[in-house]
Amino acid sequence: MPVPVETCEGCRFDGAQYDLQDALGTLRALAPMWEQTIDGISSEVLATRPPPEVWSASEYLAHSADVVANMGRLLHATLTTEDLELRDLPPTSDPAPESLDADLTRFAANVKRLHDKAASLEGPDDRRWERTARVVDDVVDAAWILRHAIHDATHHLSDVGRGIHILGAGAPTQEGTIAQLNVSDGGVPKKPVEVAEVGDRGLVGDRQAARLHHGRPLQALCLWSVEVIDALRAEGHPIEPGLAGENITLAGIDWTRVQPGTQLLIGDVLAEISAWSTPCAKNAPWFVDRDFQRMDHDRHPGWSRAYAWVREPGTVHQGDRVVVEP
Repeated sequence: MPVPVETCEGCRFDGAQYDLQDALGTLRALAPMWEQTIDGISSEVLATRPPPEVWSASEYLAHSADVVANMGRLLHATLTTEDLELRDLPPTSDPAPESLDADLTRFAANVKRLHDKAASLEGPDDRRWERTARVVDDVVDAAWILRHAIHDATHHLSDVGRGIHILGAGAPTQEGTIAQLNVSDGGVPKKPVEVAEVGDRGLVGDRQAARLHHGRPLQALCLWSVEVIDALRAEGHPIEPGLAGENITLAGIDWTRVQPGTQLLIGDVLAEISAWSTPCAKNAPWFVDRDFQRMDHDRHPGWSRAYAWVREPGTVHQGDRVVVEP
């Protein structure tokens, strides 16, 4: 029996977009993404339900930690047991948060166990990825299990971002424009274009030369601020829009108020910031003394590029209006 591809209209998850490399890379990013999304948000806000029927950030985190743990156990059982049949999985419908630090630690540990189990297989051609299990009335395979853990964790991470905004603790609404659109056939710098189509994997015509750390759905867009670039130039760094590899350079946005979980309407494209972008040594030429860590978020908060999901695809033009939290 063929295993269906998991999709979601709400968050636009599509299991077909995740090969093994994408899946493993996304798993490695999950714990930092959660940490960055709730960074600076009070524990009171994180424990508050936006409306009463929607879970709090703390409840979502506890739930996702449970789901990832269950998927890890299910993956292990599927890989080691022939003709596995389960009547049900352990319940995860009533999350019981501990402390935020404890749940973050538990989530990260569960993700690492799942990642390491998946990485122990001998690459994407390992036939064990095709091993199946029957769970109640559904048949799933090892690859589906891995992708379902990613879907659950990233979908609820988006829910957390929306909840933080509803509770008034996220980025404030503000408006700006697209200063520049940038594409390349691989690597940096990216060159400016006047108009671009944006799909689930980013700007059409843009390509990543190295796919190990780039090109996953959570990295569909790389965004940056022209005001940050100007400030870096004022420090003496020979950097310009597009050189550091951002796809969309924004103008008129207070970049210090933007954070993972923030949504932006860019032209007619709805994007949601997923994580801060880790600086790459290929950007060293744009910095004095080749100090490309100058745009590292952990060292210099407010100066980093940001990755974003595409929640609604569309077309963007240089000069288009940009609305933070429309």
